[in-house]
Amino acid sequence: MTRRLLAVALAGLLLLTGCSNIPDSTNPRVIGDLGGGTTAPDRDLGPRRDAQPETIVRDFLKANAVADGNYAASRKFLVQNGAGNWQVPKQAVVVKDIDVLPGERSANLIKATIRAQATGFFGADGTLEPTTQSITQNVQLVQVDGQWRIQGLSSVGDTPMLVIDTTQFRSVYRRHLLYFPDPTGRTLVPDARWLASPRPKLAADLLMLLVRGPRASLKDAVLNPFGSSAAVRGAVTDANGDQRDPGVGFAGVHVDFTGLPRVEPDVARLVAGQVVWSLQSAEVQGPYVITVDGTALDEKHQAGWNPNDVASLSPNASSDLAVGLHGVLDGRFVKVSGSQVTPVAGPLGASTSIRSVGLSSSGRQVAAVLDTGARGGPGTSLALGPYGGVPTQVLTAAVSMTRPSWTPDDTGVWTVVDGARVVKLRLDQTTGEVSSSDVDSGEVAAAAPGPITELRLSRDGVRVALVVGGRALVGVVQTAQTGQTRITHLQSVITDREPAASSIDWQTGDQFVVGRNTSDSPVLMVRYDAGDTTPLPSRNLSPPVTSVAASSSTVYATDSSGVWEIGVAPDNDAQYWSQVDRLAGGRANPVLPG
Repeated sequence: MTRRLLAVALAGLLLLTGCSNIPDSTNPRVIGDLGGGTTAPDRDLGPRRDAQPETIVRDFLKANAVADGNYAASRKFLVQNGAGNWQVPKQAVVVKDIDVLPGERSANLIKATIRAQATGFFGADGTLEPTTQSITQNVQLVQVDGQWRIQGLSSVGDTPMLVIDTTQFRSVYRRHLLYFPDPTGRTLVPDARWLASPRPKLAADLLMLLVRGPRASLKDAVLNPFGSSAAVRGAVTDANGDQRDPGVGFAGVHVDFTGLPRVEPDVARLVAGQVVWSLQSAEVQGPYVITVDGTALDEKHQAGWNPNDVASLSPNASSDLAVGLHGVLDGRFVKVSGSQVTPVAGPLGASTSIRSVGLSSSGRQVAAVLDTGARGGPGTSLALGPYGGVPTQVLTAAVSMTRPSWTPDDTGVWTVVDGARVVKLRLDQTTGEVSSSDVDSGEVAAAAPGPITELRLSRDGVRVALVVGGRALVGVVQTAQTGQTRITHLQSVITDREPAASSIDWQTGDQFVVGRNTSDSPVLMVRYDAGDTTPLPSRNLSPPVTSVAASSSTVYATDSSGVWEIGVAPDNDAQYWSQVDRLAGGRANPVLPG
């Protein structure tokens, strides 16, 4: 998706004089083929009689959210003899704060400029990439039988682009998650897409996108068992072969794939996991009957798959409850159980010099950052060892290290040395030996100046969230065949507030929590690839918030008085934070697996 949407001087934009010259593309249905029918009535999106030019332009941008009939609603705003020639640009931008500025005008012709704030680039694959760029587009309107209609549109910058009103986009499109296996095949990685699909077509659209593969930024970071030549064979139906409402009610879904490179049992399990969890998360009901060229993907599941059959791949699985809440209290590593706080066995539980702790997903391994400077001076070390056992010093820093973050397989731990050097340590679980290597983080420095003060790997290990100079960033973890790992595809976390970020932690595979150095909304929940930000209640907190930790149901935050918690499960409407009594006062931070 192009990022060359810069504000451009009016003289540098070509204002088109005929509707037949409206910018076109080689693929007029690339956005519209995902959906093809919505509940938004066209009659509400047509041009209003005797509407002023500004109103015509604003309503046109709203109509651009509806792809029905190859953008039939949008075409109503164009001069009649050119509407049939309009080819929808294959790239789109969603905008807010729209201004329509009049320019040259005569009795029957008006030239105007659309200026707006872009909120996201909308891709042909349903991806939405948040942005905050300003965009400019020129538009020409003429009188047709006494009614204003659009005769010409310029490119946006130098790119033909469909401009869509944000409010209307959000009312028509819905966000859904596709899932792709992580590089180890242990779990599934979310990949959000926005679709305007009517309910009967939703299953087919999701499966079509699934076989097309992950978004560009994830292609080298996840597995794709479908390969490059897979397709959906025939119509997607319910489990009984009826095409009317697959996935609605209890009739289930049947999909027949073709072109899969492999269908061995291990691959079949991954394919089934992708199908089941992608459809289940969109509330497309099973059972999910999966065949390849007419033959069952797995003979044991000829009648269909359900979430229990692929539970081990569940993207919602978490070890938080099994491992439980831990903490660092006055330099000691402790376990919190109800109203009890117990030092963890071994040297870490008896220490008074721990700055932070990373607990592996299984809870079996611990990485601790320790003060090593003389009399509280600068200097830290990283110690690694089994839970309750004797750790071994494996890394040192002149000044600081970030809170350790574990890969999901319990073998790797990441930290940032002295605010700049990202280090990955690998534990050989057979020999116990630890090796280290630097992660290529050049793109981080290019994306944001300042020290890296926080780094957290997502629960699936494919994405990484960072705090850099007070800004929150998200990137993708890629490992080359040579073994070199790098952080790439960096995106700034876009919110409607100044970042002022102090801490960050993943809550799910596509959502995280940001602690901030402000009294206004000190803790934010962010769905980064949608630009959605939800401030958590601030009642009882005493900002700044210096550390956050999150599970699927609870967020923990550290302020000047200790550690607080708040429920964030879908059925929880907590309005204030409750103190974790045993982690009150002193130097306390929450610790969860990950």
